[in-house]
Amino acid sequence: MATVKGQRLQIRLEPAEKAVLERAAAASHLNVSAFVLQAAAFRAEEILAERQSIRLTPQAAEAFGEALDAPASVNERLANALECPRKFTWLD
Repeated sequence: MATVKGQRLQIRLEPAEKAVLERAAAASHLNVSAFVLQAAAFRAEEILAERQSIRLTPQAAEAFGEALDAPASVNERLANALECPRKFTWLD
């Protein structure tokens, strides 16, 4: 049984771009909509996965660890900012 999809996404593109998508979709044995959706979803997952982890060189990891271990210092500008009234309220 086919799934009924309720959302629509429209894009504008150049004829050459559409031709490339049509050729790639045909080569993948998909229609253009399925091909574009599959490619976009794959790229979206890649981008979101990149934001969940940080890759550091050994030197950068050491510098990061040292920064975390160092005691925090409050400069004058930060101290002034902390004394200003808040423009928001916490939602509990």
